[in-house]
Amino acid sequence: MFSKNNDMRRLQSAGLMTLKYLDEICMKNGMLYYVCGGTLIGTIREKGFIPWDDDIDVMMPRRDYEWMMRHRNELFKQPFIACDYRGGGERDTIKAHAVIYNTNVRIIDKNSNSKKEQYSYIDIFPLDGMPKGKLRRFFHYYHAFFWRVVLQISWYDLIVNQYKKNRNVVERGFIYFMNHVKFRPRLDSGKILDRWHKVLSKYDINTSDMICSLTGPCRKKEVLRSSFFDEVLRMPFENIEVNVPCGYDAELKQYYGNYMIPPKTTAEKELHHRMEIIGEK
Repeated sequence: MFSKNNDMRRLQSAGLMTLKYLDEICMKNGMLYYVCGGTLIGTIREKGFIPWDDDIDVMMPRRDYEWMMRHRNELFKQPFIACDYRGGGERDTIKAHAVIYNTNVRIIDKNSNSKKEQYSYIDIFPLDGMPKGKLRRFFHYYHAFFWRVVLQISWYDLIVNQYKKNRNVVERGFIYFMNHVKFRPRLDSGKILDRWHKVLSKYDINTSDMICSLTGPCRKKEVLRSSFFDEVLRMPFENIEVNVPCGYDAELKQYYGNYMIPPKTTAEKELHHRMEIIGEK
């Protein structure tokens, strides 16, 4: 359901418009996508937005993700722009995943130290395969994680969420250290992301028992059984229908535990992006 807060409702409306457009071009062009994260919880529990959720999250199989980005100029028309670190529209050079901007709404994302001005957007995370065997998956995961850390150190002020709750002691220590050290080794974000995605895309999801979305925020919890995605379900989300993986229950329990019980306290209702609208067309 839409938020009762007017600013939040305006952000949600812009996101819903973008998601509807994405759904239409995916249906027209035979591309797969799945709502995920808080958007998936909202689909199942609320048949729409979680009232305090200010963003939309989507996963796409790598093949469809790359095809969409190669053809983004033909697929996306104003007010929508698809881009990733390789370019496209308002280039967002240090995101590890694609975004679709809605240029009708300008925002400031207040999560990072930079407080960057940009357009309203939805996140698109690539879905990749994993090697067979626990040991090989272990090394593959940490190879990918290494490049994530390199990116976060190099572009800390732009990308690290300062408000995320439930961080472990290592993450809290890292944030404390980086907030008190002025030196930033600004490495080439494009080269880092090229290497990260080369690692991530090594294994095909169609031949993998386990698949992953390692550019997402949940890290090891993003390693999922491929059987969760054997079928696509269509479910209502506000006034549209969206794609949901057949294994949504197991996926959400892996991420969140008992996801059907809403948080009781304000502190538990974590905002993902802390967006503030600064302009609308």
